[in-house]
Amino acid sequence: MAGAGANSTGPGLLKKLTVAGERPNGYDRDEFNHWTAVPGKDGCDTREFVLFRQDKKRPRSCGDSAGKWFSLYDGKSVSRSSKLDVDHMVPLAEAWASGARSWSPRQREAFANDLYTYSLVAVTLSSNRSKGDSDPADWVPPRRGFICSYLARWTAVKYRWRLSIDTREQSAIKRRFQNCPSPTLRLPTIKQAQVPNTPGGGGGEDPDPKFDTCTDATAAGYGPYVKGIDPEYWWYEDRDGDGTVCE
Repeated sequence: MAGAGANSTGPGLLKKLTVAGERPNGYDRDEFNHWTAVPGKDGCDTREFVLFRQDKKRPRSCGDSAGKWFSLYDGKSVSRSSKLDVDHMVPLAEAWASGARSWSPRQREAFANDLYTYSLVAVTLSSNRSKGDSDPADWVPPRRGFICSYLARWTAVKYRWRLSIDTREQSAIKRRFQNCPSPTLRLPTIKQAQVPNTPGGGGGEDPDPKFDTCTDATAAGYGPYVKGIDPEYWWYEDRDGDGTVCE
């Protein structure tokens, strides 16, 4: 199964998505086992790890309640983790309606705890709750300067998990992309999730080329790689111990 190339863009990935009507019936948040323990992080769960990864005040311990965070959705700075939600870029309800209803419990758990760069993001409570389960046809971040990047990241997560897109959602994203500066639409290598028994695939895709250093890898357009997701992670030194290399 082929992933997107090193020079992926939001519009390029949008063309690769399957267009289909949504099927929301039967959704229950409990169908997605979320905030599971992150391997090798001393009991740190997924939510805590995302907060740790985004904290600008590191070094610190995973699970600390104090730190320094910047909410991408509304541009607010936050110093207490209790003031933040960890948002699924593509909400669980949206994923269910776009294909996850046919997945196994294991696949839904993998989606709900995906540590791929754009899948989860810590943002203010108010911005996350104003988004709710909305797709980009009904909601975009109030921070205007992040809208284009948000739409590119949304598209990347849908591509990664082979989720479909409905016509209204597709039209809204495509229309906004036309007015976006090119840099905001560029994406790193997007790998389709390597989860057994995913519809349309099975087993992993071929790994990226191996470089001597992360500097060489990123210069060639590869990375980032996340522990527990990308096999290439183990090729490079994780100097800051955040579970991501070649950022």
